[in-house]
Amino acid sequence: MSTGESGQRSAQPTIWEVEDKQVTVEGLDAAGRPDPAYAEALGLLNAPLGRRALALVIDYCLWLLLQLPLWLGAMPLVFKLAAGEISQYGFMNHPSFVFSVVMASLTVALSLVLGVVQLVLHSVRGFTIGKAATGIRTVNARTLAKPGLGAILLRLLIVGAAGLVPLVGQAGFLASPLFDDRRRQGWHDKATGVWLVDVRLGLQPYDEKRMRVARKMVKAEPAPQRSALPSLATPLNPGTQPTYRPGSRISAGVLGVARPSREHTIVEPPELPPTQAGPSEPKPVVEGYVPPGPLATPAPGTAAQPPSTPEASAPPPAATQPATAATQHVVATGPVAAAQPQRIPPHPPLPPPTGCALRLDTGELISLATPVVLGRNPDPQGHPGARAVPVADDSRSLSKTHLLVRPVAGGLEITDCHSTNGSGLVRDGVEYGVTPGVPVRVVLGDTVRLGDRTAVVIPA
Repeated sequence: MSTGESGQRSAQPTIWEVEDKQVTVEGLDAAGRPDPAYAEALGLLNAPLGRRALALVIDYCLWLLLQLPLWLGAMPLVFKLAAGEISQYGFMNHPSFVFSVVMASLTVALSLVLGVVQLVLHSVRGFTIGKAATGIRTVNARTLAKPGLGAILLRLLIVGAAGLVPLVGQAGFLASPLFDDRRRQGWHDKATGVWLVDVRLGLQPYDEKRMRVARKMVKAEPAPQRSALPSLATPLNPGTQPTYRPGSRISAGVLGVARPSREHTIVEPPELPPTQAGPSEPKPVVEGYVPPGPLATPAPGTAAQPPSTPEASAPPPAATQPATAATQHVVATGPVAAAQPQRIPPHPPLPPPTGCALRLDTGELISLATPVVLGRNPDPQGHPGARAVPVADDSRSLSKTHLLVRPVAGGLEITDCHSTNGSGLVRDGVEYGVTPGVPVRVVLGDTVRLGDRTAVVIPA
């Protein structure tokens, strides 16, 4: 193997390089402890003490129910042996001995299965059979996610160890939530870092979609104000202090504006006149344009002459193009009442675009020769002539059928299909809400928001 080949191979990254990703936990205070105010803002509520006690009773009664085969089928023979009615030889050769062993084994097996099921459900889904019946879930107090197997096992061991002190031990632990007014956490809950929440009246913490939306609403904060900077543009009035109007950027770096939070007022998009159907173009520079300003009033009977220039002193060429109204100077033939500055004539109306397309924030292009339905798994039924275009979305902010896009004269027409996270239109740095079921026209240069995704309207 040559030296050049070995150098190229060493420059290539190996498969053992793993990117170090740090998980950011939201809702912690400066000391890294869980902030109850953040959980309250999300909509999580403390589990009522009455329902917590009822859930414990249900789980305990279910365990007692599985002990019936042992007590009814095996314990009577054990009691006879303990009372001396039969000897050990008679106990082993008793006609009901096999039946007693089977019933005792059944109780042990069922109790073991129940314990494993309860432990797995509690650590992964946050509920036992009793908690599920009473609408209670257990979460990690710090991350508001599943508590984990280790925390649930430790919590069970702490309550079991408290039983070494008869009555007082377990009773004290079970009554300890009464001493916590903020989150109703018992001593065993605080020791293992878990929290019991109410899912009947509050938010379901194991509903990933609702938790994601709630976190976004709570996390949304106003954008920090930028410091005033001098403008490089020429002011209309040199005597006034110019103001700086910076452009906005979203987190992805695309020119536009950040998505507003739910607390902001959403206005309807303005209607575009027919002359604004296409993208704006720079105004042409007119030859002979005189900047705005006061003009000298000529004396009566004299004509107003244009400013003297070297080119003006030379005679004009014989063959020239005919002068237009925009390039001719106005010559006064009499007294002028008030001199008016000349202005650039407006540009002609822009022709409608021949076609539009959508460029997603990932760079993917979607042609729009025919109507399309966008979403994670869109269903074109109910939209005649439309084709389904699935859009990959790992954050699941898009609905299955999210947005209908139709090509129209001068741009596109978007209609929100009653999506969960809604749609929006960003135009000139302002985002407008799109009412579900109401079509809204968009033009070249506009940005369409679908959930957390964005798409820019570009020429086809």
